[in-house]
Amino acid sequence: MHTALILAGGESRRFGRPKALVEIAGRPLIAHVADVMSSLADETIVSVEGPEGEASIRSILPGVGFVSDESHGRGPIEGFRVGFRAARGDVVLVAPCDAPLLRPSVYRLLLELLGDHDAAVPELEVLDPVRAVYRRGRVLEVLDASPAVRSPSSLVERLDFVSVDREQLRGVDPDLSSFLDVNTRTDLDEVLQKPQSHEDRHGPG
Repeated sequence: MHTALILAGGESRRFGRPKALVEIAGRPLIAHVADVMSSLADETIVSVEGPEGEASIRSILPGVGFVSDESHGRGPIEGFRVGFRAARGDVVLVAPCDAPLLRPSVYRLLLELLGDHDAAVPELEVLDPVRAVYRRGRVLEVLDASPAVRSPSSLVERLDFVSVDREQLRGVDPDLSSFLDVNTRTDLDEVLQKPQSHEDRHGPG
């Protein structure tokens, strides 16, 4: 069984409202991400900062589960902690809420390369641990044994992981659009200028 974990706990001060709710092509960012992730997993969990974040997203994604941060101010690693505890799948596919051009083919590649490793993680200039696949049990072992883990990157360093390089990623995502995050208005404009292929992003897999 596979679980999709979408990280949506950021404050998004630059947008003045939750980044997950910023609209691309008439739909919130997180809806685009959830479409892709739900096609790959048996359950989808959204990690939010608290009840207010859950309420704002629940109306958009009524069929998903939610987890809220137990410790605030810790960043995405807290989403990992609560999300992996709640996940039922042996393998967890992690995604950020602000990557509307995610391609399912990237996750299919990561799953193919996971093998016996604890994780399969894209590596462009640096590792991208929030767009990766993990073995749930192993991650929980590390997090429980190492309370000092402060970021997804430091978590990955404690795992037996396989890195997936730019050339391999381009084989399934030629323009690497899966790795475009909407952090600023400029990023938003860039996404809006990119053609979106429904068949490629949501098609047969």
